[in-house]
Amino acid sequence: MPDYRAHLRLRLIESDVPVSLHAGLIEYFAARRPTGSFLRSVLENDLSQACVRADDINKWHIVEIITFLNSTCPAEAFGSPEKVTAWLADTAPVPEIFE
Repeated sequence: MPDYRAHLRLRLIESDVPVSLHAGLIEYFAARRPTGSFLRSVLENDLSQACVRADDINKWHIVEIITFLNSTCPAEAFGSPEKVTAWLADTAPVPEIFE
């Protein structure tokens, strides 16, 4: 059976998401671990805060991150502050989605 973390990493690479964000995104989706403030802003669909919190590299890759989210990740895990809060609070096993 394929490893879900390896699957997510491959999709991150294919989406051209900066390597510095891989661990945070993988663990958010595979283990419901909180992310840093920049990724949280992106996950919550708060563009203004994402732009303010982005470093010199990540500010140029927001589109790639959004592409990864929309093409790979469960919709219930991102898109609003309420979805992110609910995802992190959920104790159910993480749905391993291999598209």
